[in-house]
Amino acid sequence: GGGGFAPPAQGLSNGMTVRFRCKTGKNLRVMGNGAVDGSGGNGQWATFTVNVLGPGRYGFCNKNGYWLAIKGGRPCSSMAYGDPDTGFLLHLNYDQSVSFESQTHPGRYIGVKRRGGQAKVALGGKPSTKFYIQVV
Repeated sequence: GGGGFAPPAQGLSNGMTVRFRCKTGKNLRVMGNGAVDGSGGNGQWATFTVNVLGPGRYGFCNKNGYWLAIKGGRPCSSMAYGDPDTGFLLHLNYDQSVSFESQTHPGRYIGVKRRGGQAKVALGGKPSTKFYIQVV
């Protein structure tokens, strides 16, 4: 299904295909060179399969096989299935956006501040840490 940018009523389920719209108006993408940014379109780098890891815990692998991760204090990609740095706690915000908190670095979130900018690690509650889910 396609549609708007709101979390699905039933929550994210295993195998669901999604994109994450940044405040830049573009989508979060994970590149093969390890870069994570907010300049994605609707292609394979910015389209993710949801992996449910446990209650409220998720992993996101793009269509090219790269997992969203936080390592060494920065967002990056990982190709290792089950890498603990690819696990995120998903927080639902009041405006229907979601925020990704690293399970191995509690209190650290994926954040994208401006168009074309690299993703950074940010503290929760910042506008840069809010992403809108599109189910595709």
